Formats: sequence, C-alpha cells, structure tokens
Amino acid sequence: MSFKRMEGFAGSIPQKFADTKIPKCPMCGTTDPHWSLDERRGKLMSFDPEENANKYLFKCEKCGCILRAPVTDVVGVGRSALLSWQGVAKKAHGKQVKAIYITVEEVGNMQTTDLYKEKEMTLEELNALAERI
Repeated sequence: MSFKRMEGFAGSIPQKFADTKIPKCPMCGTTDPHWSLDERRGKLMSFDPEENANKYLFKCEKCGCILRAPVTDVVGVGRSALLSWQGVAKKAHGKQVKAIYITVEEVGNMQTTDLYKEKEMTLEELNALAERI
C-alpha cells in the first residue's frame, strides 16, 4: 500500500472527509492524525456490501492505525436505498442506510490490545470512541 496525502483536486473528497469527519484518531487520541489515503478495489456486483465496495483506507500519521470505509459511503451514493444498489444491499444486511460505516483495519502501534481490529462501527460510534480516549 502506498498511503499519501491528497493535496490537489484528485482525491480531495476522501481527504476532506477524513480531515473533517474524523478529527481525532480513535486509536491513539491525537487531535492531529494527518490522515493519509489509499484505495482498495472490491468485487464487482456482489450483494455483500463489505465485498463489493471499493474502499478508502485512512492511515493516522501518529500511530499508524488504518481505518477502512466504502467509497460509496464516503461520497454519499451508498446512503440511499432508493438511489443505489449499495444502499439496498446495506438495508438487506440490517445496516442503517444513511449511516457511514468504518472498519478499524489495523489498530496501530499505540494500542495494547487488538480489541478493535476488524471492528465495524458507524462514524458516530467511531468519533465517540475517539472522545473517550
């Protein structure tokens, strides 16, 4: 993986999302995570939202934790069961359609436990976790 900051127009949507929507790292608690980005391709046309979605990966500069979010959630098209098949798939799997889901892919070097590794939560739950640190 080659994580990097997206400072220009290309990649500006996910970079702005990470910088504004995840202002504090949920693993180390830094208020300046200086998120860098990468992307992972998903399987085409799978009805499993976890398998099908291309994903953005956000890496904290301080602790190295990696958060994963579906591209469709970040850009907004997956948050409607009426407008997208990704939204329909989320609803079929019992998820909140309008919620943004983020998975902790790696906990980073500040954690003493892997308790949160591969744990999926909504953006609100993730930010609440960050506030408790």
